[in-house]
Amino acid sequence: MSDTTAVNNTEKGKYTSGVVYKIIIAMTFLIAFGLIMVASTSKVQEVSENFREHVIYIGIGIALVFFCVYVPYGWYKKLAWVAYGISVILTACLMNKSWGIEVNGATRWLKFPGLPQFQVADVVKTCMIIFIAAYISSKWREMDKFKTIIILWLVVGAEAVFLYKVSNNLSSALVVLGICYLCTFITSKNWKLHLVVLILFLLVAAGLIGYVVTHLPTQDELKNDDNNFRFGRIIGWLYTDRYELDEGYQVKQSLYAIGSGSLLGKGLGSGTQKLEKIPEAQNDMIFAIVCEELGLVGAILLFLMYGYLIYQLYVIVKESTNVFGSVLVIGTMVHFICQIIINVCVATNLFPNTGVSLPFISSGGSALITTMIECGICIGVRSQQTKRMYQKHLAE
Repeated sequence: MSDTTAVNNTEKGKYTSGVVYKIIIAMTFLIAFGLIMVASTSKVQEVSENFREHVIYIGIGIALVFFCVYVPYGWYKKLAWVAYGISVILTACLMNKSWGIEVNGATRWLKFPGLPQFQVADVVKTCMIIFIAAYISSKWREMDKFKTIIILWLVVGAEAVFLYKVSNNLSSALVVLGICYLCTFITSKNWKLHLVVLILFLLVAAGLIGYVVTHLPTQDELKNDDNNFRFGRIIGWLYTDRYELDEGYQVKQSLYAIGSGSLLGKGLGSGTQKLEKIPEAQNDMIFAIVCEELGLVGAILLFLMYGYLIYQLYVIVKESTNVFGSVLVIGTMVHFICQIIINVCVATNLFPNTGVSLPFISSGGSALITTMIECGICIGVRSQQTKRMYQKHLAE
């Protein structure tokens, strides 16, 4: 596939019908599901305020989806370095004490005068998808080369490290690196380089876990050491029962919620773990509340809709007529998959506790809006390519 040449079935105009509408249906279901769960998890604590804010964010997101659909997606490629610059500038703005909002020792939110606060990492992820897609499409014929891949990794990695250093947001930095790694893995045949990097990453992770296991602190030491919270999260993951009153508390309560939901759940709004037992139940741990109130059936239904949405995005990639459009959609797919896997694995104690939202479901305006923007860009890629193909056939 070249950047301008149609691939096999699209050369003949054989587009799968209704993909745009199917994406809209999946988005609508997920947004409605998320709205209901945000209201449910906020039942005791300011439900009306959280519900109203979430509805406003949905309205803003819908407007931006329509905007992205009609913006020629080729413009994003021209503005790729602008997107990169925006991500760097917003990250740097976190260092301004007048704008950056610190919560629990981390400065991750910006609040400009007259505007609502937002989490910078959400904007960075979307900007990096645009930048990665532009780079890969411009270097398409060189993507198997070691140098080409490494340059992209270094440029994106520099922003990821900067984000981590300024905001102390390791999870989002890793998501950005994961998006970049998987996009180059999918678009490049240099599997040996990717395998070596993966092995090195696993070795470092194993070494870190080994160090934690051999240096277990007491609960009193954890309470008195605010600088070692990531160390504490790992031991809370490995020894949940031993540290259930401290670092293992949140995930322990999450497991209680998931287990108590059984097959059909306790009923919407009837969950008990959200009653101040699970911190951030409406955000990082909302999947646990889904399982508690809607049971395994509700969780499976949620996964089916995620799978349906991701499959429709895959269809766009398979039938796309240029590299840039394809990688834009691939980046969005990878982003969604990474966030879903991390969020669910944290809630089920398969991964150490980390703050990653569940797409469309978790409360949070910037996460919801940027997720909808990415879907809008994907819809725009599909609708614009379909329109061009249709006009081409009419001309013939």
